[in-house]
Amino acid sequence: MRKRCLCGLLAAAMLATAFAASHAQAACWQGDQVQTVRGRLTVGRFVDANDRPERPFILRLEKPVCLTDATLGDVDDTRTIHVFAADARLQAQLRRRVGTTIVVRGKPFARHTAHHHAPIVMDVSAIASR
Repeated sequence: MRKRCLCGLLAAAMLATAFAASHAQAACWQGDQVQTVRGRLTVGRFVDANDRPERPFILRLEKPVCLTDATLGDVDDTRTIHVFAADARLQAQLRRRVGTTIVVRGKPFARHTAHHHAPIVMDVSAIASR
């Protein structure tokens, strides 16, 4: 009888693990689809291959996110996103909000160059306070 009970518990644990894994995968962002995320904006300190300083904006998230990107590869749960804005007005807003909690909207993609300083990089299209 005890063996049956252990087998049942083992089966239940395996099902719960499988469900949790499939649920986590379903919650991953899809590459190049607009997403919204909240976090504390910081500035990283890195150097490039020629020892020149790079100071990217790094968003430190309250909750981890993952990314499914068919072109650049998947990203497991991470709490950091390298955010940038091609628009000068948005770039200025990012500079002014360093050290604060913000909400950004943009298109994420997986890091793929030495100039990307977090597993996920996001081209920001909108910024809001908390």
